Amino acid sequence: MRILQINTLDVQGGAARAAYRLHRGLISVGADSTYFVREKRTRDDTVRKFIPDPSPAAVAHRAQRKAELDAAYDVYKETRSPDIEQFSQERVVGDENFYIQRPRADVINLHWVAGFVDYPLFFTPERTDVPVVWTLHDMNPFTGGCHFDQECGRFRTRCGACPLLGSTAEEDLTTRIFDTKAGIFANWSAERIHIVAPSNWLVSVARSSALFSKYDGTCIPNSIETDLFKPTDKAAARAALGLPQNARIVLFMSHQVGLARKGFRELVQALALLPDSRDILLIGVGDKSDVAVDAPVRVAMVNYIGDDATVAALYSAADVTAVPSKQDNLPNTMLESMSCGTPVVGFDVGGIPDMVRECETGFLAPPGNIPALSAAFMAAFGDGDRLKACGERARARVERYHSPQVQARSYIALYEKLTENFRRKRGF
Repeated sequence: MRILQINTLDVQGGAARAAYRLHRGLISVGADSTYFVREKRTRDDTVRKFIPDPSPAAVAHRAQRKAELDAAYDVYKETRSPDIEQFSQERVVGDENFYIQRPRADVINLHWVAGFVDYPLFFTPERTDVPVVWTLHDMNPFTGGCHFDQECGRFRTRCGACPLLGSTAEEDLTTRIFDTKAGIFANWSAERIHIVAPSNWLVSVARSSALFSKYDGTCIPNSIETDLFKPTDKAAARAALGLPQNARIVLFMSHQVGLARKGFRELVQALALLPDSRDILLIGVGDKSDVAVDAPVRVAMVNYIGDDATVAALYSAADVTAVPSKQDNLPNTMLESMSCGTPVVGFDVGGIPDMVRECETGFLAPPGNIPALSAAFMAAFGDGDRLKACGERARARVERYHSPQVQARSYIALYEKLTENFRRKRGF
C-alpha cells in the first residue's frame, strides 16, 4: 500500500514535526510512505518537495492569485484582532504542477495544508480518487479561515461576522470561505474522508462542525522520539546549560511566546501570586520572545532553539513545563516534556487532559483561572518526591502510548480499513 503524507512544511512548526514523525514511524515499521511538502529543510530522500511551474504564464498567474488573496484579507487590516494568529483561505497561490508532481498513492493523508492545497482543485474526483485521511492539527479545515476560533463557535453553523476579523457583517470573507468548503464537502461522500486528530477534544469539535459532521473521526495521538527526548540527570543538564542548581525552573515553549492563545501572560500572573517567587526562574523559549514581564520572578527569554538535543536538555533541567494554553490541540511541547520525565502544569483545556492527569503526570487548573493555576504550581513545588514520581509516570505513559511504532501501526490499521471499504464501494 502506497501512503502519501501531505503537509505544507516538512519539519518547521509543531504540525510539521508531528507529520514528519508519523512519516518516519511508518517507514520504521516497513510501510511505503512518501512525504510531499511545499517547503523542505531536511535532506531526507523520502521527502518530496513541490516545484512550482517556472513558466512566465504560471508565475504571473500565481502573482495575480496572491494579490487577490491578500486584498481579500487586507479589507480587515484595520479591524482584525491582534490575537488572530493566522488566517488561511481555501484557495492558494499554486498551479496544476501540484497534481502532476504529487506522488501516486493508495491513500492520501492530509495534515496542515494551509497555503499548499487548493480545496476546489484537490477535492475533485478526477484529481483525487483514493480515500483521504485528514489529520487535524488545528481547526482551520472546518472554519471560515481561523486556525483556532478562540471559543467563537460559528463553525458549528455558518461563519460570518467574524470577531477575529473585527467584522460585524453577517456575510464576510469567512462566509465566502465557509460556503465554498460547504459546497465541496456536500459532494464528498462520507467514506471518502476520515478525520483523525491527536486529541479527543479536536475529534469532538470537528464532528460538531457543520462541515465535518458527516465524517467519522478517530483519535490517534502524536508520537515522539523517545530515544532523543529522554530523562537525563537534572543537575548535569543544568550545569551543561549554565542554569542555577537551586532555582525552581519553569519552562515555557511556544513557536511565538507572545501569542495570546498560548497564555504566557497568564502564566506570569500565576507565578507572581506564589507566596515566595524569588527562587523561581521562568525560561521562555520561542520566536517573538520580546514580551514585557512585570512580575517578581526571574525571567530568561530565549529565541527559538532548533537543536533537539539542547531542547531535550532544557526539559530535563526544568522542574516543570508550563502549558497554560487557552485553547489547544495536543501541544508538542507537552509531549516532549513528559517524554523527558518533566511534569506539566497548565489549564484543563483542549487535548491537555488527554495526557496530564491531576497529581499523576502533572497538575491542572480550570480554564483561565489564574489563582488556580498559581495553586497548581504550589502543589507541584510543594512535594519534591511527588513531583519526581509524576515525571516518572509521565515518561512511562509516553513510552506506552506515544512511540512512533505504536502510532504508525494505528494509522496503518486505519488506512487498510479505509482502502478496503473504498474498493468494496467501487466494486473492486
